[in-house]
Amino acid sequence: MTLGLEHSQSPHRFARTVAMERICSLLVDGAVPFDAPLSERAIAEAIGIGRMPVREALRDLAREGIVSVEPGRGTFLRRLDAPEVMELLEVRLAIEGMAVRLAAEKGFVGDLPQIIATLHSLTKRPFAGERIREAEAIGDRVHGTIVQGAGNEILNSLYGGLRLRIGISLRLVQRREDDRIRETVDEHLAIAEAVLARSADLAVQLLHDHLRRGHAITIANFAQSRPAPTAAEAAALKPALARRRGRPPS
Repeated sequence: MTLGLEHSQSPHRFARTVAMERICSLLVDGAVPFDAPLSERAIAEAIGIGRMPVREALRDLAREGIVSVEPGRGTFLRRLDAPEVMELLEVRLAIEGMAVRLAAEKGFVGDLPQIIATLHSLTKRPFAGERIREAEAIGDRVHGTIVQGAGNEILNSLYGGLRLRIGISLRLVQRREDDRIRETVDEHLAIAEAVLARSADLAVQLLHDHLRRGHAITIANFAQSRPAPTAAEAAALKPALARRRGRPPS
């Protein structure tokens, strides 16, 4: 009886999982703006899945703090604030720093030779259009491959829970200058080569420097990516501003 129930539920669980994966791809790819409500119907049509799995996936994302439910307004993709982005950096330094050390010390190879070859090829032409997306994709692959190369399932699981937040925080950086894209490719290349050379200390240092540079750019662009305050938000700020200026609030 129990086995039959589990079997009957498995398609439902599968649909929910697929819905989650596809919604996450939409969020990270920038297909969903921060300030527009998430329509279950529109998302279901976009990812080719029924509305029920989409509704349940959105509830899961709300529990994870990826989306927020605002009564009377709808469900929105959450912007991470500056303290959250800082916390994310601190966790990444710990998890990915340990992963890159373990991968180097264990002599991990995996797909690193192919990744390194791809990174080298990317440096030979200007970055524009599809090449920007290719550089971002191979960068994600560097991080994910190295974490897998640590050979630690608990570490890999912890990193898996961060990947969506990482993608969303990077969306705060609206500008993609050619110089920084090229620097990022060079940084990923150096990290991958250090792991392949089994230079653990160097790999950790390169990774930490890379993450801190990316964080600094995110924070520098943070204020520019925030929307202008609404009329209601501006009105709510007036009493506080008046007190700061030494005048009684109007």
